[in-house]
Parts: sequence; C-alpha cells; structure tokens
Amino acid sequence: MADALPPPNDGDEEVFDEPATFIDYNSAVEVKVDDTPAANDDDDDDDAMMDDDEMANATNPVDDDIQQQQQQPIIDQSKATFTSHSDAIYAITSHYDGPSNTLYIVSGGGDDRAYLHLMTTNHSSAPQTKTTVPLGHPHTDSISCVALNTPYIHNDVSGTIQSNQIAVGSYDGSIVLYSTTDGSLVHVFEGPTDVEWLKFHPKGGTVLLVGSIADGTIWMYHTPSKQCLQVFVGHEGGVTDGAFTPDGKWIVSCGQDGTVRVWAPKKGVCKHVFRLMDVHGGGEEEGGGGGGLTCLAVGGGQDGQLAIAGGEDGNAYVVHVSGKKVVATLTHFEESAANSNGQGNNQGGGGEDGMDEDDEEFVGEARSVEAVGFCPANIPGTAHWCATGGVDGVLKIWNMNVGGVGGAQLRQKCTRGEDVKAGITRLRWHNSLPLVIASYTDGVVCIWDARVGAMVTSMTGHEDMINDMNVSFVDGSNAAVIVTGSDDKSVKMFEYHP
Repeated sequence: MADALPPPNDGDEEVFDEPATFIDYNSAVEVKVDDTPAANDDDDDDDAMMDDDEMANATNPVDDDIQQQQQQPIIDQSKATFTSHSDAIYAITSHYDGPSNTLYIVSGGGDDRAYLHLMTTNHSSAPQTKTTVPLGHPHTDSISCVALNTPYIHNDVSGTIQSNQIAVGSYDGSIVLYSTTDGSLVHVFEGPTDVEWLKFHPKGGTVLLVGSIADGTIWMYHTPSKQCLQVFVGHEGGVTDGAFTPDGKWIVSCGQDGTVRVWAPKKGVCKHVFRLMDVHGGGEEEGGGGGGLTCLAVGGGQDGQLAIAGGEDGNAYVVHVSGKKVVATLTHFEESAANSNGQGNNQGGGGEDGMDEDDEEFVGEARSVEAVGFCPANIPGTAHWCATGGVDGVLKIWNMNVGGVGGAQLRQKCTRGEDVKAGITRLRWHNSLPLVIASYTDGVVCIWDARVGAMVTSMTGHEDMINDMNVSFVDGSNAAVIVTGSDDKSVKMFEYHP
C-alpha cells in the first residue's frame, strides 16, 4: 500500500515561496572565525544532527512499525525444504510410495530447470534421507508443468506394469520424458509451442496429454512407442487446462476463448462445446475480454462425469460431460458496494463509473477464480460438494445436490480475516475426509473443514507466493503429505495428521 500523503500546510510550517535573493560581492565583509574545537563539541553535533535511521523514526514512526512487522521471522513448519532452484518455482507434482516409504517430488521453475527430489521416510513419515537429481535436458525457457505417471501404472487395462516416468513441459515447446528411477532422459517429443499443462491417462499412464497456451492446440502422445496419436484443434485462444475423465473415455479442456470442450480421444474430434464466457474469441491480443477460463477439475458427481471450470469473470461453471449440459453457474466473486458504484465517488478524471483504467484492471484481476475441485464421491454426506478459490482469498463450498440460484447451494464461505489480503492459488480435497487444503499468495497453506467452514490448521514456512501445490496421501491412514513450490525459490514438504 502506498504511503499516506502528507497533511496540507496549516500555516505553522515555513513556506519557501519568497523571491530568491543573491549576495552582492562588492559589499561582502571578511569575518574571521575561531575554529578551535569547543568542549563537548561532539555532543553538540549529536544533538544537532540525526542520522538517516533516527530521522526516519522521528518523522514517520508508522512506517517504522510496519517495517518491524514485515521483518518478523516466519516460522517454518515444514518437514523438509529443497533449495536447488535459482528462480521461482512454477510447477510441482509428487507421489508417496507406501511400500518403499519414499516420497517422489518433481519441480520446475523460472530458472529453466527441473529436478527430481527423493525423500525416504520411516513409518511415521519423518524425514530420513533427501536426494536431488537434476533432470538434464537443456531448456531455454521456464518449466511450466510437470507430471508423474506412477499413480496410474497399476491401472493399465492390458495388465502390463509400465515403467515409472516423469513428464516435463516448458514454454520453449519441449516435452521431455525421464525415468523416475534415476532421472535419466527417455525421450524428447516434438509438439506445440508454449506448453502450458500436461496430464497422464488415468488407465495405465502410457498416454500423455499436452496443451498449448500459444496456439490453442492439444497433443496426445503414446509414451511407449514415442508417437503422437492425435492433435486436437478448435480452441480460439490458448488452452489453459485439460484432463482425461476418470474413465479415460473423454478429454475435457478449457481455454481463453471461454469454452469447455469435450473431445473423443480415438477419433480426434470435438464432441461438444460449452460456450460459457463471452470473450470474443480469445485473449487480449485477439481483442477478447481477457483470460477466459483459468482452471479445470474433472471427476465430479456419482458418475464421475461432472467437470468444473473457473473463470476470470468471477464465476465457476459446472457441466456434465457425457450429458452435454450446463449443470450450474457458481457466482464466486461477490460485487462489493465500493466496486459496484465506482469506489463511491467520481473524482479525479476517471471513467463514467469513477474508476480509472488501473482500478478497473485491479477489480478484474480480483474476480478471477484460480482453483476448483470436487469432493471425492466416497466421503459420506459431501459427495456432491465442490469448492472454488479465488484471487479474492475466499474459499467457497458448494452443494451440487441442492438446487439454488445458479443450480447449486452455497454451503460455506471460508476467509482468513479482513486483514489478510492473500489470494488462493491451488486447492485440493482430502481423499477420505471432508477437508479442503488451500495454498495462498502469502506463502501459507490452510486446511478447512468443509462442513462448518472453519480453519482446522495453517502451515507457514514460505517467504513468498505459493505457485503450485500437490497433495499425496499415506495408504492406511488419513495423513496428508503436502508439497509446495514458491516464488521464494524453495520446495517445501508439510505433513498433516488429523
């Protein structure tokens, strides 16, 4: 927040607006000055002069108080920290392997590097050993996304156990496969420019789906044969997110053009288009209304056919994939009185609503829904619930089984308090409890009870924004292993034991 403006002059202070006067050197008189140091001269100087710090304290004690608050140390509640990166970390994925008590973490960032981190733990999940393996492909731009196929290889319909692999995508257009065992390079795919996201097929993990934020295409690869199977074309702007449905029969994608599209993987054709936002055909460069849809989650409902997409307009949209129906429009962002009436006045050369371009841009950014997710169907009483998280810092819990305004009922609104201005970057439902885990722009991770809207706990350690988060669960218990990547260049692992 900008410093407050100084108060207007009240007449007690000097006003330097008199005409300048100059010395007449013809009338100047030489004066002899005794330069012998006087007693206690240093003390007089100390009384007359203040250094910069003293001046700051004397003239603006409020700023000093704020600075002292900002300098308060952050308590690091993480169980482990990796500091291999030299720039912000943008992409994180992880998997906890119960039989070997090993946590696999893959990270990628703005330093154009990706790393495999291995942590071996005992049965209480306490850190024992840590190893970091650089993933060696020489990228020329930021790493935007990473994925592991390990959670899916036991679901291969052929019955063949596939090899454990890592996929790394970059804004330089490269898609690289590595072995999870030792981090060795397996293959580099040719594909779209500016890779934004990638996901493995849930049945076997041998098919890789990749989306581009630049050319609006989606590419599908078969990793064992190292072949491109399909290229899906149709989005009129960048593809911001996508995934296979849990049964593997459909591909769902969302984009800057404001659409959610359903694709047939084998035929490579678009089966349905949900036109949810009017952004005039794409992003700002194409004359559209901005970023359109920002995030996506699939697998909702008892049949697993619901998908939810968050938008920059402050709404989230729920659709039924195979039924080709819009189920609900969830109004996440609530228009405040200040925003709706142009901040309360119309002064200072703003637009007709009293807001200048910067104000309008800020309000637009504050609307955006950045994280969405469905409650797992196996949790009693909350199977029809979903969650939305926004730049406004609000986490909302919705019941899809009760019709309300927009097709759903708002169950809970979870906020950290009016004094906390941090937005939500990621959210994840617990796999067996009605809990939502959310990461924030101030580096904090919070766990919320979705039934009552209360915060269960918060975890600190990061000194800057959390850009990505992944959660793994320990088999046979409700313990959650939370892995985060931040602008502070660190990867951290937190544990939650209910």
